[in-house]
Amino acid sequence: MIITDFNQTLLNNHFDLLKNLNKNNKLELILWLSQSLKSTASKEISLRPLFGTFQSEQSAEELIAEIQQSRLFSGNKGTKIWRESNQSKS
Repeated sequence: MIITDFNQTLLNNHFDLLKNLNKNNKLELILWLSQSLKSTASKEISLRPLFGTFQSEQSAEELIAEIQQSRLFSGNKGTKIWRESNQSKS
């Protein structure tokens, strides 16, 4: 299996990095890993709050104007070019 091979390769690579640690560091790492296994409860996270539409009393044009007015630029050159190019499209 490709996944099993990948996991084994990953484990081997980590072991190669960790095998040169001193005894105390290895024991501390074992403790951390053991604690992470004990404290890891399977939590289901709902993604539903992330979906939906943006709701506002303002129109799309008002929102765009507000965003454009709130932008901070280090110079006017970029703003001028952007505004000129958009005005020519209107």
